[in-house]
Amino acid sequence: MTSIIDYAEYWWFSFSSYPLVVKIAICVIVFSSAVTLLLMARIFIVRRNKKRKREIITRLRPQLFSFLRNIILSRDIYTGEDVHTLYEQQFGRLEKRAYLSLIPALEDVVFQEKGTLDSDNYNSVIIGLKINKCLEERLDSSSKRMQLLALQALSRLGLTVADSKILPYAYSNDKVLRKESRASYMGVSNNNPFKFFDEEDTFNEWEEINLMQQFEMHHKDHLPDFSKWIRYSEDDEKIKFFIRQAAYFNQQTALSTIVAILQHDDYRVRKEAIIAIGKLNAADQESKLINLYFSQPLVCQFAIIEAVSFLNTGNSLEFLKNAYELSGNPDLKRLSAEAIYFYGDQGRELFEVLLKTESAANKKILEHVQNKLITSTLKTFHGFAKSYDQNVAPGF
Repeated sequence: MTSIIDYAEYWWFSFSSYPLVVKIAICVIVFSSAVTLLLMARIFIVRRNKKRKREIITRLRPQLFSFLRNIILSRDIYTGEDVHTLYEQQFGRLEKRAYLSLIPALEDVVFQEKGTLDSDNYNSVIIGLKINKCLEERLDSSSKRMQLLALQALSRLGLTVADSKILPYAYSNDKVLRKESRASYMGVSNNNPFKFFDEEDTFNEWEEINLMQQFEMHHKDHLPDFSKWIRYSEDDEKIKFFIRQAAYFNQQTALSTIVAILQHDDYRVRKEAIIAIGKLNAADQESKLINLYFSQPLVCQFAIIEAVSFLNTGNSLEFLKNAYELSGNPDLKRLSAEAIYFYGDQGRELFEVLLKTESAANKKILEHVQNKLITSTLKTFHGFAKSYDQNVAPGF
C-alpha cells in the first residue's frame, strides 16, 4: 500500500513539474480515455440488454401466441385466476420482462383472429395476466417510446382506461405523443371518443391510416356523423379524410353534404367528393357530375370518369364515348376506354367497335385495357383483377 502511495506522490510531483501545455494535453487525454471507456461500457450494456430482449421475444412469442389463442378460442370458460395459474404452470412466474413477448403475442391473436375482443375468455386473459396494469404503468413511464407503445397497445387490444390517464398526453407539447394519444383516445375512451376531431391538428397520411383502423376496430357499428366535419372543418386535409370515411363506410347521411362540396374552391377536395358520390351509389347525381366534366381540371375529370363507372347506371355510355374521343391525355383516354369496357353489354359492344376502327396508337391503349396483368382502380372495382375485397381499407 505504501508503494502505491509513493508512486502516486512521485507521479504527482512529476506532473506538477511539467509545462502548462503538457499538463493540459495529459488532462485531455485522460478525460477522453475515461469518456470513451464509459461510452463503450454503455454501448455494451445496451446491446446486451437488447440481445436478451430479442432472445426472450424470439423464444417466447410463438409459444405465448399458441397459449393465448387456445384459451381465448376455447369453448371452456376460464377465470382470471385460471389463466394466471395456467401461465405459471407453462412459463413460470409472471415477471415484468415477460410482457416484452406477452403483449405483442396478444396483439397478434387479436389481429389474426376476428371476434377475439368479444370472446368470453378475452377479459379473463386481460385480468389474469394483468395486461391493463402493465400498460397503465407504461403510460406513467418517463420514456416517450414506452408511452407511445402503451397507447398503441391499449388501442389495438380494445382496452379502456380512465380519461385522466390519457388526457394529459392528448395535450402534450410533444407533437408525436399528442397525435398518437388523440388517435388512441378513440379506442380507449368511452367518454366522447371523437372530441379531438374538433381540434386544429391536421392529419398526415400515416395518422389517417391509424384513425381508419380505429374506426374499423372500435366504432364500425356506431360511427359519428362525418358530415359534421365535412361541413364545418376549415382544414382541407380533414375534409378529404372525412369524405373518404363517409364513402368507405357507406354513410348515406353525409351524401347531401358531399354533394355541396362539389362547389369547393380546392380541386383536390372536389375530386374526393366526386369519387365519394360514385362509391355511395348516388345515381341521381350522375347528370350533375357529367355537366361538370368539361369545366373541371384533369384530376377531377379522372374522378368523374371513375364515379360514372362506379355508378354504372347504363345511361352515360354516350358521355364516356365523347370523353374518350375528345381526350388529349393518353391516361384519361385509357381510363375512359376502361369505363366503356366495363359499362355492361353496350359498353363492351362499343369497345369492340373501337378495336376495329381506331388507329394503331389508340389500339395499343385498348389492348392495355384488356390486359388483366395491368391493374387499375376500375379493373379492381369491377372484379377484372385477380381479386377484390370490398372490406379492404382504401389507400390514402
